Amino acid sequence: MVHRLFHQEDLRQLPARPVRFHCNCSQQRVGTMLTSLGQDEVDSILAEQGKVEVTCEFCGRSYHFDGVDVAGLFTDPQAAQGPESVQ
Repeated sequence: MVHRLFHQEDLRQLPARPVRFHCNCSQQRVGTMLTSLGQDEVDSILAEQGKVEVTCEFCGRSYHFDGVDVAGLFTDPQAAQGPESVQ
């Protein structure tokens, strides 16, 4: 079928590799994302819902932040710096 579709192209078959699932989300990455929203926005979510809940759309893992966690996000100097690598 591939040959019928792409007969004019020079095709080559790459070696097989095992398929694996990997998501690199973490509590710290989600916290960094929340700090990028700004303290006012995160505080309004906290006031409205009593907690901040973020679900990773890739792996489905949920992260929960209460008032103490949110306060720590905006007072922790390392959290304000963000991740060391750019995605």
